[in-house]
Amino acid sequence: MSEQSEEESQQLQQKEEEQQDSQIIQQEDKTEQQLQQIPYVHMLNNKYNVREAVHAGSWYSSKSNELKIQINCWLEQAKAEVTTVAQLKALVVPHAGYAYSGPTAAFSYKYLKKYPPSEKLKVFILGPCHYVYITQCCLTRQEIYETPLGNIKVDLETVKQLHEQGLFEQSDKDAEEEEHSIEMQLPFLAHILGTDNFTIIPIMVGSIDAKSEEYYGRLLSEYFDMDDTLFIISTDFCHWGTKFAYTYFNSADGEIFESIEKLDQKAMEHIELHDLDKFNDYLKEYENNICGKHCIAILLHCIAMSQNTHMMETKFIRYAQSCLVRDKKDSSVSYAAAITFLED
Repeated sequence: MSEQSEEESQQLQQKEEEQQDSQIIQQEDKTEQQLQQIPYVHMLNNKYNVREAVHAGSWYSSKSNELKIQINCWLEQAKAEVTTVAQLKALVVPHAGYAYSGPTAAFSYKYLKKYPPSEKLKVFILGPCHYVYITQCCLTRQEIYETPLGNIKVDLETVKQLHEQGLFEQSDKDAEEEEHSIEMQLPFLAHILGTDNFTIIPIMVGSIDAKSEEYYGRLLSEYFDMDDTLFIISTDFCHWGTKFAYTYFNSADGEIFESIEKLDQKAMEHIELHDLDKFNDYLKEYENNICGKHCIAILLHCIAMSQNTHMMETKFIRYAQSCLVRDKKDSSVSYAAAITFLED
């Protein structure tokens, strides 16, 4: 592929991602489309039991060797400077196309490589919904999540336990495959851990209210405290530009991209302090359209309810933007990487 065609391909990919990201910003103005609630059934031995890697080949490479080389390169370039990690409990990771967010995501996953688990992991992946409007969290009905690096098993026992609590919907397969926020985490996990060494509990997080955030946080906190679990919070930060209906700009902060960074930094500071009240106040004041804000809130509830909350720390370790905006006609999406861990 020529240099020109690669650039055109990246531009088309960015345009597609920005159009898809903009949908979540406008969801609350749409007519609610509730997913059908049905009894828990895992679809063994039929066409519904595999969630295909539908974004492979566009948002990231579908060629396993190429994908491994790419991920390895990003992991080698990433730094792991926090040295007080006794146990990883959560990662905050972006979910755009790898050409844009892969280098940032690698900073979180670097710690998973540096501090590998001593036993088989149950990985809870919380991702926002960009394509369907739901007011609950959804569990998968699939048994396998496909990746170019091998298939990943869903932890059916844990999914069943959660479903029996009565707070979760079950996701529609088409909507689940169209959604990218969970899928974009899988190649990193498969490459670092190996597909036989972990199972996943994918959770699509809808547009839930504060009370629901607390309910889900309380329910998941029991699992959060287990030694064999890791939580992945899949989120991008500010989506800036007219296409996202968000153009906050404080000229005192410098150029537009500098204003965006300072805006995002305020959110990251509240998250690092595990201060959910201030995070919510910040969202009300600035209306920053962080697509995974409900996922973040659930994490903060888990931390607050943890038996180890006094030993828990969260650190943001990388920040980037898809474009350094200087003109109001431009747009960008912000990416941030963080780790939550028990201190050594």
